[in-house]
Amino acid sequence: MGIDQDSITIGTGNDRGGIATLGAGRGIGGAVVAVADHCNSLGGLAGREIVVIDYAAAVVEIDDRFAQACTEVFAMVGHRFLLAAEAASAAEACPLPDFASGPLLRSPFPLHGHLAAAFAAPASSSVVLVGPDTTVSAFERLRRLAALAESPVPLATEGTIAYPVDRPPDWAQIVADARATGAGVVHLEGGCDHAIVPFLTAAASAGWDPIVLAGVSAYDPACLTVGDLTDRLLIELPLLPYEDGDAAPATQEHGALFDAIGTPRTGEALLAASAFWRWVVVSAECGEDHDRDCVTGGAAVEDWTGGGLHPAMGDDETMEPCVVVMAVSEGTFVRRLPAEPGVYDCTPEWAVEL
Repeated sequence: MGIDQDSITIGTGNDRGGIATLGAGRGIGGAVVAVADHCNSLGGLAGREIVVIDYAAAVVEIDDRFAQACTEVFAMVGHRFLLAAEAASAAEACPLPDFASGPLLRSPFPLHGHLAAAFAAPASSSVVLVGPDTTVSAFERLRRLAALAESPVPLATEGTIAYPVDRPPDWAQIVADARATGAGVVHLEGGCDHAIVPFLTAAASAGWDPIVLAGVSAYDPACLTVGDLTDRLLIELPLLPYEDGDAAPATQEHGALFDAIGTPRTGEALLAASAFWRWVVVSAECGEDHDRDCVTGGAAVEDWTGGGLHPAMGDDETMEPCVVVMAVSEGTFVRRLPAEPGVYDCTPEWAVEL
């Protein structure tokens, strides 16, 4: 399915079209198209042209999109769905080779204590966790709670708040609930358009200026549209940022590919590109007559870095405990930890195994 002598069709996707998930995964589809175009310019995959179908699951349509993909594409590559557990189950039931960028989206280890010590005032040394009401996000909040309990820097946890992804959240109420916990630090999961910007806008309207910690989904120019966020929006990245310039050549090369087709330079775009290249490597090992079983069986690649985009990922899809912390200053993203371009903070005592 999705393959013949001349072409191979892959799928990708996100939840950008959801009623409550405006812009979620922005840049993923364009990133996969950009790297596929580049691959095609070099002769394609074993002489086959790579064709990309971009699926918009809108959260609640995840089963329908995978049922469709099972009849149209050879593999799913670089996708990021909020219902990640459901997407993985749907791919396994097909069976459909699944090269999601989801596993890379989790920070290698929670740095809340480190960030609070480095950037937040002593009075702000407690955190509330806010994220979507999905299975994967609920697990992620539990993981972070356990990690915070073992953090070398004291950082009290004031609670967790889940926002819906199947209907528009009441961000004014979510902000009020978060503020009522007394926390000065908010760990906020989600993308810019559907979570970060609405939360920060509602907080500003309420006269509240907490420190907001976010993941790679917030590394997106769309997050720069709120007022003065200088050192109030801090982003943990499991990759080298575009701002590193020549110190991050793989990132720069991909940024140029994205620019060429007008897709935004986001963190999720880089991780989607990494998943695409991992699929290419596995597919190439299967040879010219490869099938789904071969590609699925070879999906694990040891010490995968995406060609230098991010720290090494093991064959169990866990990453080295290395991170870059970005902040917003004067409307741009800037490095805060470590300051030197092209390097990560790999402090081992911040790695908490769960």
